[in-house]
Amino acid sequence: MWLLRELLRLLEKIFVAVTIAVVLAEVRTLISGGDRLHTFQISLVIVGALLMMMGAAGSDSTYDRHLSAVGRYWGQLSGVREAEPQAGPVLTAGAVFVISGVVVTVLGLLI
Repeated sequence: MWLLRELLRLLEKIFVAVTIAVVLAEVRTLISGGDRLHTFQISLVIVGALLMMMGAAGSDSTYDRHLSAVGRYWGQLSGVREAEPQAGPVLTAGAVFVISGVVVTVLGLLI
């Protein structure tokens, strides 16, 4: 059961990351003009590389601790209580960033 739950969470986060990357690349393409397809491809590859670098920072980095603190802050602010630990392995933010970066980079190279 935990495997299905974590796979669905991973797919959801990858979809959100790819959507954000595509929107950023399209905005960059519209602003810069020129060859639209080439600019879109380069923008996707750059965003994908940035996502992979954020994921490569590791799980014991200052960046990861900041993400956890910000998540707890917004959860407390909205009235959501701290959830009890999930059963089974839990997906890390680094894994989501790396996999999302690979997907966005491949999308940029294949378009």
